[in-house]
Amino acid sequence: MEWQPDEQGLQQVLQLLKDSQSPNTVTQRAVQQKLEQLNQFPDFNNYLIFVLTRLKTEDEPTRSLSGLILKNNVKAHYQNFPSAVADFIKQECLNNIGDPSPLIRATIDLNQAGLVVISVLEPLISSVVSFMMMIS
Repeated sequence: MEWQPDEQGLQQVLQLLKDSQSPNTVTQRAVQQKLEQLNQFPDFNNYLIFVLTRLKTEDEPTRSLSGLILKNNVKAHYQNFPSAVADFIKQECLNNIGDPSPLIRATIDLNQAGLVVISVLEPLISSVVSFMMMIS
C-alpha cells in the first residue's frame, strides 16, 4: 500500500512551510526549532516529498521549499531513513521529473542528484572504512 499523509499532519507541515517564508526572525527561529524536532521522525520526509510532488495546487515557492528542506535532510540523515521512506522519495522524484514547473523540476533534480551521490558513495565509503580497519 502506498504511503498517504495524515491530513492533520499535512496541514501542520504546510503551515510550517508557509511560516518559514516569513521575514520575522522570531518566526524563523520557531520554524527552525520545529524542523529540528520533526527531523527526528523519518516520516516527515514523506510529507516533504508529498508536498513537492503531489500538491500541485500549492504555490510553487512552498512546494520548492519543501523540496529544499528534503534535500538537506537527505544530505544530513539519509543513512537513518527506513528503506520505505528512501524508496518513496526516489519513486516520487522519478514520477515527477517532468513537472510542468521549471522551479519544481529543478528542485526534484537537486533531490535526485543528492540521492544518486549518496547511493554511490555510501557503499564506497563503507568499503574504504573496512579496508582501513583491516590494514590498521
